[in-house]
Amino acid sequence: MTAVPAPSRAAVRRLAAARLVSVAGSVSAGVALAVVLYARTGSATWVGAALLIAFAVPALFSPVSGLIGDRFDRRRVLVASDLLGAACFLGMAAVHAPGALLALAFAGAVAAAPFLPTSGSLVPAVAEPADLPWANSRLTVAATAGRLVGPLIGAGLVAAIGGSAAFIANACSFVLSALLISTLSGSFRAAETEAGPARFSVTEGFRLLFGHPTLRALTLGFALVDVGNGLVMPAGVPLAHVLGAGTFGYGAMIAIWSVGGLAGAQLYPRTLGRRDEPRVILGSAVGLCFAFGLVALSPRLTLALGGFAIGGATMSVVQVGEDLILQRRVSDELRSRVYAAHIAVVQLSLALPLLAAGGLSDALGPRAVYGIAAGSVALGVLALSALLARVSVR
Repeated sequence: MTAVPAPSRAAVRRLAAARLVSVAGSVSAGVALAVVLYARTGSATWVGAALLIAFAVPALFSPVSGLIGDRFDRRRVLVASDLLGAACFLGMAAVHAPGALLALAFAGAVAAAPFLPTSGSLVPAVAEPADLPWANSRLTVAATAGRLVGPLIGAGLVAAIGGSAAFIANACSFVLSALLISTLSGSFRAAETEAGPARFSVTEGFRLLFGHPTLRALTLGFALVDVGNGLVMPAGVPLAHVLGAGTFGYGAMIAIWSVGGLAGAQLYPRTLGRRDEPRVILGSAVGLCFAFGLVALSPRLTLALGGFAIGGATMSVVQVGEDLILQRRVSDELRSRVYAAHIAVVQLSLALPLLAAGGLSDALGPRAVYGIAAGSVALGVLALSALLARVSVR
């Protein structure tokens, strides 16, 4: 007889620990890859290609990655994804040519593609229904903490030892994540419906995502929000220089965004019940719009840092709320595919603006880019307002 996983906070904490070490290692390796590519080529184009691979490849492979999460035991999918990623980054530590580094980065992104939709789909199996807000908050806190310490680790390793050390450290983080996930007990296969086994169609996730009014509004809204996020990513360094803060100011912006993110994720489970999710998500998107507008109008660093703190906090709240809506409104046998379809749309919306964002910042200035990003988020708010008409458990 197949063992059914027993929901427990201890299992959630192990999953969160795996998320922390995995994200910290990945961000560290991403920083190292950018530094190494620029040092070996002297071209920002190679750095841009690495960023595009990191965001676009998991999105493009999402139909297959979601199918894998619904077809196989989700714990084993996560472990396999981690171990394949570790192999790719060990390979990166052994090569020198920029083309070889990008090829292995591409392979690593493919290996990582099933991880996020599958891990999100697994949460309801390890957490009691009443604990879902707390569980998703813990996972968001872990990921945010990883993004906070990852750049420090990556930059430190590159400066002290070299880029290969950061790639090896990331491989080790993947192995540790796999070990933590492997301790979860029970079978984590997707449930079968009353009509029988689940249908394993790669398009099923997209069909449900765009056929369900609430999920469609959520996805369209956050596609527009992430266009704004993609626009501002290359504008941070120029903004710090415009504000007279230099490299220190840029580092402070990243750190404050992450600190705000930790605070937002901690606050979420204490502030709402199930029927409040759409309102809180909408309010958080309004907060991000305000944050970008505040940065655009800031004459000095201190005011801009306030905008970054608000932005980090609101995006963490949004992330927890997105997860809860997908987990509660999508049946288990389809959850990985719907997760993957949602991730594909929003990550492509984040990645595509990167193609023009640098030139836009050069032409108009970083403050103007933050203003344009605020406008994109405002359009997302209009789409998300459709959620308020769908506040039932549909």
